[in-house]
Amino acid sequence: MELGDFPLVTAIIAILIPLLLWLFSIINDWRYCRGLEKERDGHRVPPGSMGWPVIGELLDFLWCFKFTRRPDDFIAKRKSRHGDSGIFRTHLFGQPSIVTCSPEMNKFVLGRGTEDGSFGPGWPSSQLLGASSITMKDGLSHKRLKRYFMDAFNSPRALSSLLTNAQPTFVEFMENWVSKGRISAFEETRAVTFANICDILASFKEKTLLCTMERFYTGLMAGLRAMPLNFPGTSFHHALKCRKKLTDILLKEIKERKEKSIHKTDFMQVLLDSTDENGEYLSEQEIVDNTVSFILGGYESTSNVMTWALYYLAKYPTIMQKLKDETLSIRGKKPKNGLLSMEDLKAMKYTTKVADEVIRLANISPFIFRRVLKDGIVFNGYTFPKDWRILVWIRSNHIDSEYFDDPLTFNPNRWDNFKPKPGTHNVFGHGPRYCPGNNFAKLQVMMFLYYASSKYRWELINPNAGITFLPHPKPDDGVEIFFSHAL
Repeated sequence: MELGDFPLVTAIIAILIPLLLWLFSIINDWRYCRGLEKERDGHRVPPGSMGWPVIGELLDFLWCFKFTRRPDDFIAKRKSRHGDSGIFRTHLFGQPSIVTCSPEMNKFVLGRGTEDGSFGPGWPSSQLLGASSITMKDGLSHKRLKRYFMDAFNSPRALSSLLTNAQPTFVEFMENWVSKGRISAFEETRAVTFANICDILASFKEKTLLCTMERFYTGLMAGLRAMPLNFPGTSFHHALKCRKKLTDILLKEIKERKEKSIHKTDFMQVLLDSTDENGEYLSEQEIVDNTVSFILGGYESTSNVMTWALYYLAKYPTIMQKLKDETLSIRGKKPKNGLLSMEDLKAMKYTTKVADEVIRLANISPFIFRRVLKDGIVFNGYTFPKDWRILVWIRSNHIDSEYFDDPLTFNPNRWDNFKPKPGTHNVFGHGPRYCPGNNFAKLQVMMFLYYASSKYRWELINPNAGITFLPHPKPDDGVEIFFSHAL
């Protein structure tokens, strides 16, 4: 080949590669979507693209979430290309999928569509959370479990346990943070939240046990985010082993309580004692599976909110001072080292708004997984093919200026006499999938805010740290801070 031929070859390659990629995407679309319109009486699959064979649109997802760190571009691109219908087809995480990102579509999937059994759990694997977990249930079995858990989380015993046990733990850990001086908020809030939730749910306090369980939960979480490949060396295989060890710990606790007639004031005890309208008790496996799920979900999501609370309050000193004024006012009316009561928490109006705003901005997952269970599901002229996965993209509404003024700004005052439009604020889910422990989680955040703001101060070590969005949003440095007693 002559030297002069290189520009021609380069030009040919530059033309052929995009042409081949375009051709591959056309073939992939045809593979998944052929015949669907005819089978659905002319109703069409949502607009969009299935991307490339095998990997679908995963590269663009990673580009937006991991490399450019502009996760909202993923939806913005699709709205630009395919119109703002609030529903798109794609191929992500190894599955043909439908993305819903409008209030109307999200409400349909999480509400009526889930209620009538059209849609069911789409993630994670029941092998890891357990077939009896409420996250794996739908229909009547889901309603039955949810009644138990709504009663359990809101029972006087559970709330008393939360108030009595969580507050000393917060103070103990925060005093330890002061002794360290420099801490990673991400790591430290995970530790305090895990200790709290294990105590509140199962009265586990012994530090060696908590360290062991947290190690198992870390392995379990890694498996939940991995491909379900069960052979030695994979994250999923390790997660299954961790799940087995957690099951053994919880079953041992349940059997000991039953055999020795031990009664404790925690969530597990409420579940052991509760019966439904037919006088039936939950099985040991149901209690184990759901305790595993609630510890996992509770500590991961709640600690994330606490991390972001420390971050935002350090960034917004005016808001911090207003919060401090309220919590000091509450503290001044109580005896020294007196614990917060439910009445105190209800009186903390500004603290409630701060908690709501952090939860809106720090929602742990950008989307909720569901799966199409039935044939012939049509909504707004679009067909939902059976066995396709659905990604209910809740983040797109939380940061949409149509529903929230200046949505990326931390502004607790936005909650003054403000009620979000239905379907635009799904931080705890929606409809049948609404989290039964939402009040439990929010109360923990409010107690955390009370003690942090009324007794301590902190400053960001890296105020300009970038933000990573996978697997969950957090500043690159894990929110490193100097933590000390308030003056």
